[in-house]
Amino acid sequence: MVKISYCMRRKAGLSREEFQTYYRKKHTRVLSAKETAELSMIRYCQLHVLSDEINELLDFNRGGEEPFDAVAEIWVESEEVWRNSWLAEGGRAALEKLKIDEQNFVDWSRSVIFMSKELVMVDGPVSTTADRNS
Repeated sequence: MVKISYCMRRKAGLSREEFQTYYRKKHTRVLSAKETAELSMIRYCQLHVLSDEINELLDFNRGGEEPFDAVAEIWVESEEVWRNSWLAEGGRAALEKLKIDEQNFVDWSRSVIFMSKELVMVDGPVSTTADRNS
């Protein structure tokens, strides 16, 4: 299983709320079910960034860059499946429709997309030594 992560920042002139509303309500309706199937997605999640205040606290004075406005997470079975679907004619056509719509809300020059493999380090509650001894 591989995951595509698309870390997006909004276009100038849009508030975070406007960006997130557009992304959640309009962008998700750009493709038909058939076009979506062309991309062989197993799972698709949107992560919407919370307030600047909470993210400044989370940064712990690291001085990092401003947070992204949203992240798309898309799971596909393998790199091979990705190549066979996203780079095929139907997949490219679907991606082109998404790209055209992204021009309404995404600043590509400040956004990042990449493919990765998850390495799960914690999956469930972490118990303390005291918990294990009781």
